[in-house]
Amino acid sequence: MLGQPTLVEVCHKLDQYRPSSERSKDISDKIAMFIVKDLRPFSVVSNEGFRALVQTLDPRYTMPSRTYFSETAIPDMYDQVKADVKLQLSKASSVALTTDGWTSRATESYVTITSTHISADWQIHNYVLQTRELPLSHTGENIANVLKDAINEWGLPECSALVTDNAANMSVAAKLVGFQHHLGCYAHTLNLAAQKGLKINSVSRLLGQIRRIVSFFHRSTTAAAALKECSKVVGVRSVKLIQDVSTRWNSAVDMLERFLELQPAVYAALMSKEIRSKEKDVTTLTDADVILAENVMSVLIPLKTVSTGLCKESCPTASLILPLQKKLLEQALTFNDTDTPAIRQLKQTIADDLKPRYSSASVKMFLEEVALLDPRCKTSYLSDAHGLLVSNRVISSAASLVPSVVDDPSPDSSQQKVTVLADPSEGKQISSRAGGLASFLSDVMAVQPSKPTNAVPSGLQRATEEMFQYLKCDLLGLENDPLIWWREHEGSLPLLAMLARKYLCVPATSVPSERVFSTAGDILSAQRASMDSDKVDMLIFLKKNMK
Repeated sequence: MLGQPTLVEVCHKLDQYRPSSERSKDISDKIAMFIVKDLRPFSVVSNEGFRALVQTLDPRYTMPSRTYFSETAIPDMYDQVKADVKLQLSKASSVALTTDGWTSRATESYVTITSTHISADWQIHNYVLQTRELPLSHTGENIANVLKDAINEWGLPECSALVTDNAANMSVAAKLVGFQHHLGCYAHTLNLAAQKGLKINSVSRLLGQIRRIVSFFHRSTTAAAALKECSKVVGVRSVKLIQDVSTRWNSAVDMLERFLELQPAVYAALMSKEIRSKEKDVTTLTDADVILAENVMSVLIPLKTVSTGLCKESCPTASLILPLQKKLLEQALTFNDTDTPAIRQLKQTIADDLKPRYSSASVKMFLEEVALLDPRCKTSYLSDAHGLLVSNRVISSAASLVPSVVDDPSPDSSQQKVTVLADPSEGKQISSRAGGLASFLSDVMAVQPSKPTNAVPSGLQRATEEMFQYLKCDLLGLENDPLIWWREHEGSLPLLAMLARKYLCVPATSVPSERVFSTAGDILSAQRASMDSDKVDMLIFLKKNMK
């Protein structure tokens, strides 16, 4: 009879896993993980090739529908991982947040919030908490409401700081929420300063010339082939020229660096008869232009080193902001006798934009205290007198953690202005052979231990002794992890360790939020540009947080 299943088909169906079986659930979970980890569309489970692959691997498994994965499997996975993240956050003594906004292909506006904290075993934990649609304008008040909702939803403990870009609406949001400390992203700060420098006439003209040459080699297959051949002849790497991106200043550094590396081959290719006969608008750089390009590179490379170094999420970075500011403003961006007027103007433009940053009293004091609690920095970049003031502020904060200080019977102890450290001794210079930020900052780091005075109120005695002991320790090399140092010294410096765990979790940049943009771009591809915002939030959350 037509329509009746065959015996083979009936036996095959009986042999299939039940959807509730452990094996079936395990395979479905792995497919859901595949969708999350590899950023695949839910429709992948309907694709003929994928279904054939799964059927070959395990013929007894029946593939659920895409609706099952989008409405059941992924939401269940999200709930489980969210519970794990909330558990970890509940154990944190303090959390730092970053936030930023972005727009999808479908012109939908989102706000991402990330968290950073240091666990009891001195490990940094970074989480993407949420990526929520914000259809309203990104005013300070609206962003503040998003932040308040996130703090409540995630049951966050004390938030030590908020790190954002330097936009005015973010400052308003931080004040409305009541963050004690709000830091502008240092990578964004460098971007603003560098972008201004790149716009001065001589540098802008140079970049325009190089940009035209690079574009020519990118669009002409003949020119690209000639460059490849000339690279072999002159003995340079056979690699492509790099085109800069207007929104990324460091891409201009990459373009300059690659162009200067390939400049002999570029010159030879442009001078070849085949190219010259077809392209007359593209000209090579003069010797003066090449020298200017090399000098511009020498100014921008330190900024790129700093920006790259501070974007790490596995190590404390906010503690390095003030030492880096000092290094850039007092050394890297100062004039040399050999500087041309163009280079002087470039340095001056960048320095003028950097100087006012982090200069407000509250921000500067906070960053000084963060740096002091980093054994790589301490007060090494400050004068003895200034370092003493910072040390005393941190001692006061540490003393407040001692229960006995609250009930200190000393008369008028709450009203006296106490100086608990004095007589700074000679500083010891730290040396480092490491590259990156370590070599960049090695010549401005010197530690100045001080001696406690005899006249110390009893409530401050423990904190004072810990600070003196801490400052006597050798300065840690910049290539080392300060959290490992604190794990080893927490037993002997318990009060300072509590402050270090609170302060050192603050990142120098809002890059953790910005990195979500690229992930979101992969999720909200042209194929899935209209995906529901709740699904976007779940997929980004799982991609970033699932082990």
